[in-house]
Amino acid sequence: MVTMPALDGVEHRYVDVGSGITIHVADAGPPGGPAVMLVHGFPQNWWEWHELITPLASDGYRVLCPDLRGAGWSSAPRSSYLKNDMADDLAAVVDRLGVAPVKLVAHDWGGPIAFTMMLRHPEKVSGFFGMNTAAPWLNPNLKLLRNLWRFWYQVPIMLPVIGPRVIGDPKARFYRALASWVGGGYLVPEEHVRFYIESMREPGHAVAGSRWYRTFMTRELWRWLRGEYDDCRVNVPVRWLSGTGDPVLTPDLLDGYADRITDFEVELVDGVGHWIAEQAPELVLDRLRAFLRAEG
Repeated sequence: MVTMPALDGVEHRYVDVGSGITIHVADAGPPGGPAVMLVHGFPQNWWEWHELITPLASDGYRVLCPDLRGAGWSSAPRSSYLKNDMADDLAAVVDRLGVAPVKLVAHDWGGPIAFTMMLRHPEKVSGFFGMNTAAPWLNPNLKLLRNLWRFWYQVPIMLPVIGPRVIGDPKARFYRALASWVGGGYLVPEEHVRFYIESMREPGHAVAGSRWYRTFMTRELWRWLRGEYDDCRVNVPVRWLSGTGDPVLTPDLLDGYADRITDFEVELVDGVGHWIAEQAPELVLDRLRAFLRAEG
């Protein structure tokens, strides 16, 4: 079992969300403070946020960093990993801890999962701050077709047998190449690479990671294209921070969001790639603090 990394001021909770699934949550800050939930991407876990947790807790926020099912120290069930179910996990954590409404902060896969949680449980969310991520809204147009090639890397990850081997490769060859490409040349620190890959090598986790992608490519993509959530509107403030060096989650994916969100703003950050929270933590912290202060 991979050793839990230590961070001063962080308590670790294991929340039963039903169906035999337990979600690990790193919890910091005053128990009665305004709740902020930070939702990681792939192949990361709660540790993605370690440079933000202590400053936000010191500001008086209760900072909650869950491991999504199949990641970190949460359960890795043999399920299909529908993002709707993963979103409901987050809603259950909010209920069990009694912290609603929360501000959601999310990166990469954490974005559509957390955003879906907001769409399915709007009473539990008071704001959303996304970083190099996307919502479950897709425009089936020529622009999307021209950009589909950018998702080539998901094919080997999603394949049965092959995907878990790619994800759990102890030398992390695929991950290193992918991380450099989407990072716009930024290299994820070696100790982080080793840690995330070791975590993915825990029983069931590489299979779970592969199913995150396979479920999306074979089921959810088509549901989103058919407009599963197109009738939903968001009435809480939403902010987006996107590094323009990310070759996959490009700003044009956000087209049409403003039509569905009452209060929506985007900031594009040049010289930063996909791993924005690790490449530019001070900038992310500054923008996140401004968002939290402005929205109470």
